[in-house]
Amino acid sequence: MLMSAAALAWNLFQQPSYIVPPFYQDRSQMFGLKEGLPDERVYALAITGETLWAGTGKGLARASLNELPQGGAWRVVLNQPVRFLATDSAGTLYAADERNLWQVSPEGSAQKVFEAETPLIQVLPAREGGLWLLSESSLLRWERTIRARYAPPEARRFRWLVEDSRGRLFAFGEGELERALYRLVAPSAGEQDKPTWQKVGIQDNRARYYDDLWLCGISDSIGHLWIGARSGLILGDGEGWWLSREGAVASASTVSPAAELVPPYGNIRCLAFAPNGDLWAGTPEGACRLREGKWSYFWGKRWLPDNHIHAIVIDPQNRAWIATNKGIACIESVRMTLREKAEYYEALIAQRHNRNGFVTSCDWDDPNDPDSWKIEASDNDGLWTALYCAAQCFQYATTKATAARERARRSMRALLDLERLTGIPGFPARSIIRKDETRYHQSSGEWHESPVDPNYIWKGDTSSDELDGHYFIWAIYYDLVADEGEKEAIRGVVRRVTDHLMQNNWRLIDKDGKPTRWAIFNPESLNDDPLWEEERGLNALAILSHLKVAYHITGDPKYQQAYEELIKKHHYLLNAITQKMLPPYEINHSDDQLAFLCYYPLLLYETQPEYRRLWLMSLERSWQIERAERSPLFNFIYGAVTGKPCDVEAAVRTLQEWPLDQRNWECRNSHRLDILLDASKGRFGEAQSVEVLPYSERTLMRWNGNPYRLDGGDPLGRSEEDGVAFLLPYWLGRYHRLIGE
Repeated sequence: MLMSAAALAWNLFQQPSYIVPPFYQDRSQMFGLKEGLPDERVYALAITGETLWAGTGKGLARASLNELPQGGAWRVVLNQPVRFLATDSAGTLYAADERNLWQVSPEGSAQKVFEAETPLIQVLPAREGGLWLLSESSLLRWERTIRARYAPPEARRFRWLVEDSRGRLFAFGEGELERALYRLVAPSAGEQDKPTWQKVGIQDNRARYYDDLWLCGISDSIGHLWIGARSGLILGDGEGWWLSREGAVASASTVSPAAELVPPYGNIRCLAFAPNGDLWAGTPEGACRLREGKWSYFWGKRWLPDNHIHAIVIDPQNRAWIATNKGIACIESVRMTLREKAEYYEALIAQRHNRNGFVTSCDWDDPNDPDSWKIEASDNDGLWTALYCAAQCFQYATTKATAARERARRSMRALLDLERLTGIPGFPARSIIRKDETRYHQSSGEWHESPVDPNYIWKGDTSSDELDGHYFIWAIYYDLVADEGEKEAIRGVVRRVTDHLMQNNWRLIDKDGKPTRWAIFNPESLNDDPLWEEERGLNALAILSHLKVAYHITGDPKYQQAYEELIKKHHYLLNAITQKMLPPYEINHSDDQLAFLCYYPLLLYETQPEYRRLWLMSLERSWQIERAERSPLFNFIYGAVTGKPCDVEAAVRTLQEWPLDQRNWECRNSHRLDILLDASKGRFGEAQSVEVLPYSERTLMRWNGNPYRLDGGDPLGRSEEDGVAFLLPYWLGRYHRLIGE
């Protein structure tokens, strides 16, 4: 069985260590010309009742809040440029360009009601009634006619205006040498003077701001001002008491910028509150959301049609509608369970990620044609399919769902064909292609006709990565899913591959009679050749794990004897203790995944205390190094084979953050205010952060990727991952009762 008797009994009778409640999953939907907008560039948004209004350079459009996300369309109601939208205290909608103001009926008919003398720069509702109309040189309160007129502070130009929840009116003014926030102050009782603008100063130097280029402001219900600035976010009471959350705060702090609640980006040009308490900020580099004391960042086409944001409005369902240069995004948080998320990825795999049992990413020649996808016959079909198959095995063992068993069975047949079709006993191909397939593209490398079945070709130069995946899934499938016929087939392939390695001095020998580039496990190379120094520990771990799997599955003592000989004669177990390489050696995140795939069956099958003592030293060291990455795969494997706490909550957080959208859209984070840049670069010269960002905000990866990488992906999103990076740890955690729902 997959576990020792004691561990199995512990697993079966324990309660899940962590019951995962439903959570809120972010997702985005986008709307543009195809959905009826008159122009891609959207300047303004407003909501009246159940209608969403969009102001563009080519007209005003309306749509149903409820119908638009379900396939509804926009309807153009005014063929005039619209830069501003506002509703007065009575709920009447007004639209404006730089000169003209229209009153808009609920049905969409528009009537011009005012023409400004100077170009308008802002329109917003007035608490007394009507609207505030702001230009650089004047402020008007308009309610069917001009009710009040105010000039800017002396030698200043108006930039923006905010009226707070207490009725105080603030304007940001700019002169040649100074920018400042001013408050309109009424004269004292009995005085005949007009209201005057008074500069809002600083009462306490300990609570000052750092940058005076302020771009917008809003007020919360208790009268605090929230000001979007070039350098971040500034809070104030309107009387001179300030709290800065600017980039300068981060640089001066001894804790991380995220802990100081500095927003991800500055140049905040619009702000909006949601009914649930969220604060949204729009910038030229994406959107930011403050929720429950934590910022989230939405950048790139995973979330937005364009990163330049003009306006944000929030509907009663707390959905953020975001106006950009290339359309509108609707970002919402939907209540979901991890199981429902797993089902979403399963449906995605069934739609376009399963090639005759092989499961991996897919690609588009034309990313704008959803039906033009193809699946690559890749270098790592064996490894990626093994991980998918393992997820199905764990699901079947947890739920007894026959559909999961059939999915696992189909993929296992494909994996067994990798060895069968090469015609070389014990040599599995990297990939195979059936000649009548159409939905695929062939990776580069060496391809051969199959001598077993002329309808197939196979790819050689198989690596140690592939073997790690094969032995991992052979063990899991054998113990959790296989019937007697399948067990016999697995015993056969395990014996052939392991014998091939043993008979060829621990090397995988290709069709040309030469060792493949990476499948090298012999002592002469690992112990004596400097070129293999960095692979010494990992490959020692791998071959010992493979021998342990072979002994478990076949029962043949020669594999246990070989295991012990490599340990005692060639000190492979000592090599494996420090398999995780650290600087000055290269940090190879791909090797981390391979190591944990090898640890899993090895430590479930190894029961001798003398060996376990050393193996647990190796695993503990590796996991402590990887721990900060919050990998649910690494955490759950560690917990499954040790029975020790494994940062379950951190792993669950990663599963919850994993994006629903699996397209490899470009993500960029190196420009952010709220990160600490690592002075060292990644393996491929990439910029890295000191701490792992939320996985929803970074480029997609499998667990062989660099989680500290800040930038990456494709602006066109021409490939799509399969979700197995979620499915495998989720179902492994469920099977081992580390999590439950």
